[in-house]
Amino acid sequence: MLVAGIHLSHFGAMLTFALLVSVAFACSGRRTLAMRIKYALLCFLLFLAIAVGIAWLMYPLSR
Repeated sequence: MLVAGIHLSHFGAMLTFALLVSVAFACSGRRTLAMRIKYALLCFLLFLAIAVGIAWLMYPLSR
């Protein structure tokens, strides 16, 4: 994917999406800055874990 002259791989696009959505969830769902940071980090790690898990499950189908 080409965004503003930057070539993003699927993994880079997933990282960008996970980061932006995690920050949005944290800002809209928590009151204090400390809670927002913890929640954003938790959401980011869960996005990555779930995406890697789904990719791992789909890998045999690509062969």
